[in-house]
Amino acid sequence: MEISEARRVASELEQVIEASHDGIFITDGKGDVLMVNSAWERICGMSREYVVGKNAQRDLVDKGFYNESAAYKALKEKKEVTIMLRMTGGDKSGQKIMATGIPVLDERGEVKRVVVNVRDITEIVNLRDQLEESQQLNVKYAAELEQMRIKKLKNSNIIARSPKTRRVLEMATRVAKVDSTVLITGESGVGKEVIANTIHCLSQRSDGPMIKINCGAIPENLLESELFGYEPGAFTGASKQGKPGMFELAERGTLFLDEVGELSLNLQVKLLRVLQHHEVSRVGGLKPIPVDARIIAATNKDLMEMVKLERFRDDLYYRLNVVSIDVPPLRERKEDIPLLSVYFLDKINKKYNFNKYFSSEVIDRFLEYSWPGNIRELENVIERMVVMTDDKEITTQHLPLTIRNNAHSVVNVIFPEQTSLKSAVDELE
Repeated sequence: MEISEARRVASELEQVIEASHDGIFITDGKGDVLMVNSAWERICGMSREYVVGKNAQRDLVDKGFYNESAAYKALKEKKEVTIMLRMTGGDKSGQKIMATGIPVLDERGEVKRVVVNVRDITEIVNLRDQLEESQQLNVKYAAELEQMRIKKLKNSNIIARSPKTRRVLEMATRVAKVDSTVLITGESGVGKEVIANTIHCLSQRSDGPMIKINCGAIPENLLESELFGYEPGAFTGASKQGKPGMFELAERGTLFLDEVGELSLNLQVKLLRVLQHHEVSRVGGLKPIPVDARIIAATNKDLMEMVKLERFRDDLYYRLNVVSIDVPPLRERKEDIPLLSVYFLDKINKKYNFNKYFSSEVIDRFLEYSWPGNIRELENVIERMVVMTDDKEITTQHLPLTIRNNAHSVVNVIFPEQTSLKSAVDELE
């Protein structure tokens, strides 16, 4: 009865071992294989008929079936070991396996059996390798993206020598990395659109469109259809096909709303709704259209003062003013004037195929002038001087009377280093 019970227990144990999803490999105290289960055959690609009776080290490792034996290692060290081994022969050559060898000791502390549990981890290792490769690629792409941003920044036509301009550029670079709404403020002609272009070019939306609209240059009745689009037959003269608005055209890109302070209160309400719900309703339409466009607004007005006077909605103001960038007037960043002057002169020379140059006195007078029209005025003055003279050298005699007569009305600026025409040319190049 005891023998029969022992056989029954042994049979059940064999069934349990055979049913295991993990591979089971059992040796005696000499390392000779006593049994393996079907999972081991599947994982290692060898039959039990071939393996049973063979020595784990001499007949399997030494003959090139796999590179290391967990059974042999556990046998020698008399403790549990876990190794990563690789099949080097048979049908599963190249397979990566995790093997845990557990020695079974007798009463004298000698190894009587070694039970090895094996698992195929090829897929896990491959996934780990792919993850590491992906992480390396991410680092590489991040570096390439940063290089592209730097390149775009160099090509963005921003002259930034003064500390104030550099701070503006730093803010634009930082906010370009996120999707926050930006409000750019400053006097007319200071370069608000250039800052907006820079933010777009450095952003993840740079491959998308940059749509610009001047809210103060279009009558209100037309501005609504330009911003939000219209359905066929929405009004007299409307296209039979309808027309998408600026928000739709800026999909996955940037919409630049210049002179946003000129919007009527009625249009301010509709703009606020778009910012809140990220959808537009065309003129004459009933179905909302989802939109995905980053909003950059600009104004030369004091919107906070307009809010107090109830000419601008406070809720729209706070929606637009998530990040505020104030571009200082040219009179507060005179260190930029020599570089800007050389840049515009070079641009106009190329445009008209000229080869003209400034005398150093011209730059001195530029530095003394207050430039109420800011950079736009500087560019227009330089173009007028270039095209209105036949001389190659542009001197103070070619300056407009307003600059010649008012040049000394502004206190001179103390520069951190000597500013000269030659140094400006060298720095721009």
